[in-house]
Amino acid sequence: MADPHEIMLECVNLALAGKGHTKTNPVVGAMILKNGRVIGRGFHKNFGGDHAEIEAINDCGEDISGSDLYVTLEPCSHFGKTPPCVETIVKKGIKRVFVGVVDPNPVNAGKGIEYLLKNGVEVYVGFAEKACAEIIEEFAKYIYKKQPFYSLKIAQTLDGKIAAKDGSSKWITDETSRQHAHYIRSVSDGILTGIGTVLADDPELSARFLGLKKYPYKIILDSSLKISANAAVFNEKPEKCIIFTSSSNFNEKAVKIDTISKAGAEIIPCSKLDNGLDLQKVSDELIKRGILNVLVEGGGKIQASFINDNLADKVYIFTAGKILGAEGVDSLGSLNIDNIEECKIISDLNVTRLKNDFLFTGKFYDYSKEIINLTEKVRNRCSPE
Repeated sequence: MADPHEIMLECVNLALAGKGHTKTNPVVGAMILKNGRVIGRGFHKNFGGDHAEIEAINDCGEDISGSDLYVTLEPCSHFGKTPPCVETIVKKGIKRVFVGVVDPNPVNAGKGIEYLLKNGVEVYVGFAEKACAEIIEEFAKYIYKKQPFYSLKIAQTLDGKIAAKDGSSKWITDETSRQHAHYIRSVSDGILTGIGTVLADDPELSARFLGLKKYPYKIILDSSLKISANAAVFNEKPEKCIIFTSSSNFNEKAVKIDTISKAGAEIIPCSKLDNGLDLQKVSDELIKRGILNVLVEGGGKIQASFINDNLADKVYIFTAGKILGAEGVDSLGSLNIDNIEECKIISDLNVTRLKNDFLFTGKFYDYSKEIINLTEKVRNRCSPE
């Protein structure tokens, strides 16, 4: 018999192909095996499209009755954008279903498994749980908190500087690191930055990976509406540009707002807090638009504000073997920490060598633990002996 854990890890890799395309749906991968042979593969390709289980079923070129289905996330039991997957699984005569982790959405959590068991399908729960849970952390935060999942991306020197005294920063890290950063952009729903970065670098905020150019949402925090109507973010896909600005600007700078809006960008009024914009308001507006996975690429003040407001979930810190000294620009603004015991803790820390640089990744909060705990509870209740 094939190793369920190894097969589930293959399903995880399939699921990742949907990253950046599913909005508020989770990424999911599935495989169907019959007599030890893989006869179908699928993943959730886009928001509103068929789920991974249905994609895998449709990929089969033969009768699937008596087969085994492996899926990273519990099959759905409710009507959403598509009909319940569990009904199709039963109708097709699938004999056994192996589930990576249980769906954290209370609408479905455990119910899909219960439906399958009641209809004669053998269900086994909990395989490669860590990997299956980590690929849906953005979805989990959305379910638990109704907030986007914010990843902070920083490119810095060994001594924590993102630019020299004169503001120059190209390039602190090498080409390999920049390619990796563009991959992270390409699987994000949106890239968020501050007006300081826009004025200093005039970035496009696009993603270039494997010869393709992708356009996540370009999200700009600009409390005083300093952005130029000729900024590079408006050159391509201006309709994917969202600018948050102080509500007062809608009276004081109405002509400029009208000009930028006619170019295709969306300008959203936002209240100010502590010399910045209300990030909870920003979060609410992004969720309304189905923007779930957001990469924060601003300067030190922007990065620190997400940490201080307990909104930051993950960090990508690209670190080059360079030193700028005290004259350089710090990668983080003030975190209002006076004592070592108040340090912000990065958990699940990993270090990867990228040619000349190092990439540190870690989490401020590990949502995968909650998913794994839920999976354990359902496994004890539902799985057959």
